[in-house]
Amino acid sequence: MGENQVRKTVVQNLVAYAIAALIVCYAARGVSWREVAGAGSHATLWIFVIASLGGFLCWFIGETVLYSRLFSYFHGPTEARELLPTMAAVCFLQIVNSYVASGAFVLFLHVRKRVPWIMGGCTLMFQGYVDAMLLAALSLFAIALVPTSPIRLGLNYAAGVLGAGCLIASFWLLWGAQLPTGGWLRWLYERPSMASFRLARPSHYIKLLTIRFLIVLGAGFALYGQFVSFHIGVPLVQTLALTPFIVAIGNSPFSPGGIGTTQLVFTLAFARFAGKGDLFALSLAVTAFNLLVRIPMGLAMGAPLVEEAVEVVEVKGVFAKKRKAG
Repeated sequence: MGENQVRKTVVQNLVAYAIAALIVCYAARGVSWREVAGAGSHATLWIFVIASLGGFLCWFIGETVLYSRLFSYFHGPTEARELLPTMAAVCFLQIVNSYVASGAFVLFLHVRKRVPWIMGGCTLMFQGYVDAMLLAALSLFAIALVPTSPIRLGLNYAAGVLGAGCLIASFWLLWGAQLPTGGWLRWLYERPSMASFRLARPSHYIKLLTIRFLIVLGAGFALYGQFVSFHIGVPLVQTLALTPFIVAIGNSPFSPGGIGTTQLVFTLAFARFAGKGDLFALSLAVTAFNLLVRIPMGLAMGAPLVEEAVEVVEVKGVFAKKRKAG
C-alpha cells in the first residue's frame, strides 16, 4: 500500500469517527450526564455483563463457523479453529471500519487458500448478499408479527431488498447459464471472480442463512438481557422485531464499531419504552463493552495476521525484483 493510500485511509477513518461523534452528540441532546450516571448506578451489572458476554460469544463463535463453512464451500476445507486468529483480527478491525475488517478475510483466503484477491472479495460479497436477504426477510416477518414495531417504516425497503435478492438468486441458480454468449449478463456469469455465486447451490444458501439466523437470534436475546439489566421494560417480542435493523446498522461501514448509530437507534427506536437518559446510558454501556472486549482480542491474537501480511509483501517484493532482473 502506497503512502498516498495510507494517508487516504487515515483521513477516511478520521472522518468516520468525526461523523460518529456528531451522531453521539445529536443522540445526547436533552440528556444530562447526571441522568446517565443515575441510570448506570441503578443498573444490575452482573446481568449486563452476562447478557453482553453471551451476545459477544454467540457472535464470535457463530461468525467463525459461518465463514469456515463459506470458505469450505468455495475454496477448500476450512476448519473453524483455523480461522480463529483472523476472526480475532476482524473483531478488532471492525472498530476501525467494516471494510478494513473484511480485508482480513481476503488476506486469509489469499495466503492460506491461494485465492486471488478479487475472487476473495467477491466471496465476501456473496455472504453480504445472503445476509441482506435474511435481514430483509426477518424484517418483513417482524412487521407482520408486530405491526406496532418502529421497523414498519422500512417495509418497502425490506420488500425491495428481498425481491431483488430473489431475482439475483434465480439468475445464478436457474437462467444465467442459459443466456446466449456475447451479452453482458452472460459475461458477468462467466467471470472467474464470481465463482462463489456460480457454484452456490440451494443447500449452501440454506445452511448459511440458518447460521446467520441463529447469530441474529442470539443478538436479540442478548439485547433483551441488556434492557433487563438497566430496568428498561422493552417486551421481548419488540426487541426481537427490531434486532435485524440493529444488526444491519451495527455492521454499517459508516459506523466504526457501532459508535453513534447505536446511540441513535436506541434513543429513537425504543423511545416509547423508557426515558432518553436511560436509553442513552445503556447505549454507551453497550458501546464501551464492545470496545473493551474487541481491543484486547485484536492485540492478543492479531499477530499471526500481521505476519501473513508481511509475508505477502515480501513475496511481492521478490517477484518485483525478478521481473526487473529479467
